[in-house]
Amino acid sequence: MKYAFFQGCNIPIRIQQYATSTTAVFKKFDIELVVVPDFNCCGYPARNVDEKAYILPSVRNMAIAEKMGLDILVICNCCFASLRKAKNVMEKDSQLRDELNGLLAKENLQYSGKVHIKHFLTALYEDVGTDKIKSHLVNRFSDLNISVIHGCHILRPREITTFDDSFVPKITEELLSTTGVSSLDWRGRLECCGAALAGINDELSRTLLKEKIIGAQAAGADYIVPFCSYCHLQLDTTQKNMIGEKSSEKLLPVLLFPQLLGLCLGIDEKSLGIEQNSTIVADDIQHIKSLLGPPVEKKKKRKSAVAA
Repeated sequence: MKYAFFQGCNIPIRIQQYATSTTAVFKKFDIELVVVPDFNCCGYPARNVDEKAYILPSVRNMAIAEKMGLDILVICNCCFASLRKAKNVMEKDSQLRDELNGLLAKENLQYSGKVHIKHFLTALYEDVGTDKIKSHLVNRFSDLNISVIHGCHILRPREITTFDDSFVPKITEELLSTTGVSSLDWRGRLECCGAALAGINDELSRTLLKEKIIGAQAAGADYIVPFCSYCHLQLDTTQKNMIGEKSSEKLLPVLLFPQLLGLCLGIDEKSLGIEQNSTIVADDIQHIKSLLGPPVEKKKKRKSAVAA
C-alpha cells in the first residue's frame, strides 16, 4: 500500500522527527509514504484573507495526488482540515470547481474528487488496525502516564473532518491503548493550545498554553502527547522559552505518538528523533526506555464464582 505523504510547511522544517517517526512506523506495516516534491502549502495562511486563494492550493495538491493515482496521508491537523475543507467545497460548488480546474489545466492537472484524504491516525486505525499493531509489538509500556491534546482542526468542524466523535474521540484512545500507556482524562485534551493567537495576542496565547501545562501536570502526566504540529510547537518550543524565563516552573516533556508507538515496535529512539524534541533530555529517554517491557496486556481480574 502507498500514500502520497503530505507533511505541510512546518513539519519538514521545524518538526522533522514527526515525519521520520511516522514513516518508520508505517514501514513496519509495509505501507510506503511517498514524498511528493510538487506538493505546496495547504493554503491555510490565506484562510481569512481570500476564500478562493485558500481553497486552490489544496485542490492543486489533490490534483497532483490524483495524477499519481494515490490517496493522501496527512500528519498536520491544520493541513488535514484544509484539504478536507477544499474537497467539501469542490463537491458542492461546481462553478468554483470549473474555475479552479481552468487554472490547474495550465499545469496539465485536473481535480475530479477521486482522491481520499486520510489522517495518519485513521490510516493506522482502519488500514492497519489495533489487532495487527498488537501482533507487531516488541515492547509495551507500563506505569507511563500521558496526557494527549488533540488540537482544534482534527475534530472540528466534524461535518468537514469526519475524523471521529468530536466530543468523545475513540480512535486516539484505542491506538494509545496498544502501547500500554495510561491516557489520562483531563480538561485540556480537546481544547485550543493557543498557537493560533501567537503574534496576534501573545499574552493570551501563552495563558492558554500555561493552562494546558498546569492541567496536564495536575492530572499526573509524565509526558504530554500532541497530535497537532502547532500544538507540538507550542508545547515543545514556546513552553521551553516560557520556562527559561521562570526557571522555578517544571518543564512538561513532549512526545509524539509515532515515537511512543515506534518504541513499542522495536524502533530505536534515534531513528524516531526523540532527542530532537526540545523538551526531552537524556534522562527522559532513559526513563521512557526503562518502562518498556514484554508486550503482554494486563488481564482483567475475573470474579471467582460464589459457591452455591
